[in-house]
Amino acid sequence: MSIAFNAATAANVSMLQQTNSLFQISQKRVSTGKAIFGAADDATRYRMSDTMKNRAKSLDSVNNNISLALKTLETTDKTLSSMISQINSAQEIARKAQAEGAASTRSTQTTANILSTANITTVANMQYNFSITSDSGKNFTYSWNSGAANTTITWGTLADALNSANIGVQMTFEPSTTAGQTQVKFTSTNGKDFKFDGKTTETLMTPLLGLSTSTGGTTTLTAANALTYFANVAATTPTLSASETGFTVSYGGAVTGTVAVTGATAIATGSSLVFTDGNGQAQAYSNSTSATNVTAMLTEFNNTYGSKGIVMELANTAGAATTFLRIRNANGGNMQILAGTSAFAAAGTAGLTAGPTTGYAGPLSANNSLRLQYGAQFDAIIQNVNQLIANNPVQNGRNLLAGQNMGVVMDEFAGNTITVTGQNIQGNLSANTTLGLSSPGTAWTSDANIQLSASSTNTALTIIRDLQAKLATYNSYMQDRYDINKSYGSEMQTMSDDLVAADVAEESAKLQALQTQQQFAVQAFSMGTQASQGLLRLLS
Repeated sequence: MSIAFNAATAANVSMLQQTNSLFQISQKRVSTGKAIFGAADDATRYRMSDTMKNRAKSLDSVNNNISLALKTLETTDKTLSSMISQINSAQEIARKAQAEGAASTRSTQTTANILSTANITTVANMQYNFSITSDSGKNFTYSWNSGAANTTITWGTLADALNSANIGVQMTFEPSTTAGQTQVKFTSTNGKDFKFDGKTTETLMTPLLGLSTSTGGTTTLTAANALTYFANVAATTPTLSASETGFTVSYGGAVTGTVAVTGATAIATGSSLVFTDGNGQAQAYSNSTSATNVTAMLTEFNNTYGSKGIVMELANTAGAATTFLRIRNANGGNMQILAGTSAFAAAGTAGLTAGPTTGYAGPLSANNSLRLQYGAQFDAIIQNVNQLIANNPVQNGRNLLAGQNMGVVMDEFAGNTITVTGQNIQGNLSANTTLGLSSPGTAWTSDANIQLSASSTNTALTIIRDLQAKLATYNSYMQDRYDINKSYGSEMQTMSDDLVAADVAEESAKLQALQTQQQFAVQAFSMGTQASQGLLRLLS
């Protein structure tokens, strides 16, 4: 059924509909703060607003990447600072090692490679002796019979027995230049000279070739003189020949006679010798009571002057079946003979000196054990530096300290990309790498090697600080760009909002006016309806 409206009612309804539509638009603008919601509202302003909003989003995304790059630079800088601290510590250790110096020791080392677990070669049913005597008067002798089954012992067993005897001589196994091998080293622990006694079986000394001494005749034990200095292997206790006097490790000065003697050689009554003892004091020995021989004279002499640092002995210094009288300074100083008469004169039966004679002391062996301990600490620090480099935090898998680069986009157009160039600064000691730390602490057996390591730390510090400065420049530039992008993005977002923003005050006033207009339209519609109803009543 259709409903008929008069013209006034239709006009009121149309006005009311229009007012409601305008009311909804103003209400939407007031609630959102926007006047333009799409291109249909204002194509130009909407497009400009949308463009700026998208640029603001792009800048925000760019800044996220820059922020990651800045974090990478920040953590890399911390890693470099830690490396500088570590290398400074390594440098300090090198200085300590230099200041410490090498301790002087009375020691000798073989040139042959002998493992402590190696068996000593023996012959069945034979007697073997290994004997060492310190100038302190203490002796170590290890004797055994190989037995019918040819029982053997190891060099480590012999070393343990000597070290446990505590005579002032220690036997150790030092690293060799041959991989997996060791060299045997004998060291005086009481500052005294020591001797491999003649009763030592010669086959035991053959593997120890290369033992050296600074003074006292033959300075190096060779295969030839090992056969003449030491006793032959025997089924029973070996009998020493007169020439098997052993091998003395001595560093004090020594004077050896020029006339071959034996223990039975006569020393005439009145024979005298004037010399300086181990403390530098002048001493005079005289055989004034009666004629004697070399054996008795040596006993008397050493009983008197041994405590004063002077030792007189028979020695085979030529590797032949001959012995000579030798006098040496057991305290490590020079051996000075001022005068000799009768048997001790140059033409005497002992043939010791023709007048004032000086036997000069030799250099002691260097003991670098403390330096090498410092060197081990040095190497540990460098390995820690390597770990710092390997574990450096990275962006997208890029480690700037491993020679990798990092590309960073700086604006929303991707037209301002910079590449942060990394540098491979591995400090591995096994190769001459970028940091130059190729001189390990394991080589700290000389001042030159320690200085080389110390110099390498200076080079490394320069390289690290240069890289740190370069990365700081990147950091400064990217931080500035980050701040600019952030400012641009904020401004563009604001401009985007302003282009489509509504005038809230104006729209609020419109709402009030439309509310009033809506009320009037409703009243007019109501009045028109009432008039129509009154007319209908009259007609009815």
